[in-house]
Amino acid sequence: MNIIRDVKFEDGYFSANESITLFRGMKRKNLHSMDQDWEAWVKHEEEIVAYKTSFKLKKLRIIVICFFEKNDDTIKYWDFGPENCMDGFQSKPEGKYTRRVRRWFLDDFGIVLPQAGPWGKIDACHDPHNQTTSVFCAYQ
Repeated sequence: MNIIRDVKFEDGYFSANESITLFRGMKRKNLHSMDQDWEAWVKHEEEIVAYKTSFKLKKLRIIVICFFEKNDDTIKYWDFGPENCMDGFQSKPEGKYTRRVRRWFLDDFGIVLPQAGPWGKIDACHDPHNQTTSVFCAYQ
């Protein structure tokens, strides 16, 4: 098994590429202090509530999206997955792409999904509207 060591998931803590660190309770200022280019991704009532970045990992381009509470409150969710690799129609939440993302995580990172704790939950998630599948972390 070829496990990538520069990505870490533990208790809702996510770090990748030595330039991205996401954790429960973090604020936007923490995001912008990282050595990574984050672009505004989603606005709600003229306030940016989500940011997106990407980086290369092996032969894949990885997309990371962070969602924040309004008014500079803490992070709510993050989304992580390979660009255009796990896209397609899936008729139910537990389908072939969800299983592929979980297998990809296990094979490349040595991490079994789902994981949950008092901090929240991390699992593969399929978006039926955009027909994309990725790893999604929801903080409590």
